[in-house]
Amino acid sequence: MQIMQAPDDATCLSAPPDALCSLVRQVGKPAFVGALLASSRVFAPVEFVSIFLYPNKNTPIFVGTEGPAGRRYASSAADHYMARHYRDDPNLGIMFEHGGVDGSRITYVSRDDIPTVGYRTWCYDRAHIADRLSLIGRTERGLSFSVSFYGGRETGVLSESSRRALAAFFPIVRAVALRHFELWRNGGIDPATTRVRVLERFPMLSPREADVAAGVVAGMTAEEIGGWLGIAPTSVITHRKRAYERVAVANQREFLRVFYGS
Repeated sequence: MQIMQAPDDATCLSAPPDALCSLVRQVGKPAFVGALLASSRVFAPVEFVSIFLYPNKNTPIFVGTEGPAGRRYASSAADHYMARHYRDDPNLGIMFEHGGVDGSRITYVSRDDIPTVGYRTWCYDRAHIADRLSLIGRTERGLSFSVSFYGGRETGVLSESSRRALAAFFPIVRAVALRHFELWRNGGIDPATTRVRVLERFPMLSPREADVAAGVVAGMTAEEIGGWLGIAPTSVITHRKRAYERVAVANQREFLRVFYGS
C-alpha cells in the first residue's frame, strides 16, 4: 500500500465549474455520493465511490456508495465490508494505530496488494474492483473517515496520471465531505424530526424501534442513540435488530436505501 500526504489546497485543480457546482449543491442530501462519483469522473475513470465514518476501529458507519447504474457491485461490496471485512482494511491501521492519522492522508492499494483472501474476494473480485485511492482523515469531532474511489475490472487500475488528477481534487473532496458529515449527522438530519418520517414510512415499527431507526438515519452510533434516548447501547442494538427485521432488511445500508427510496 502507498501512503501520501494529502494536498492542503486545490490551486492546481483544473475542472469544469459546473461539475463542482453540482457537487456542492448536493452536500447534505441523499444524492451527494452520486454527485461525488460524477464529479470524480471529470478527473479519472472512476467506477465506484464509497464513504464511511469510523467512531472507533470496530464501528464502521456507512454513509454511502455509488457505482455503475443498474449494477449492485458497489452495494454488495459495502455489505460484505461492514459485515466482516473492514477489519482487514489497511486504512484502519493508519486511522487508529500509533495515535491515528494527523491531518489527511491519501492511500492507494491495488487488488493484488491485499493479502487477506476473504477481503480480496468479497470486496474486490466479486465487486469487479481493481484498485482503490482513498482520502482518510478526521472530522472536527475527531471521527475518522474515508472517501474512496475505485477503478473497475473492465477499465483496469487507475493510472498514475489518474491518481495524480484525483489527488488534486481531494482538497475539494475533503471540504465537501466534512460539510456533508456535519449536515448528515447534525443539522441536516435531526433524529427527532426524522422520527416522524420514519413512522410515516414504516408504521409497523414500535415507538422505541422508530426512535432507534431515526438515530440510524441520523448516522448515530449505538452509544450515541443510547445517550439520546436514555437507554443502554445493548438495548439500542436489540431494537435496531427488530426494526431491521420488521422492514425486511439486513443492515444499515439496506435500511437507508429503503428509507430514502420512499
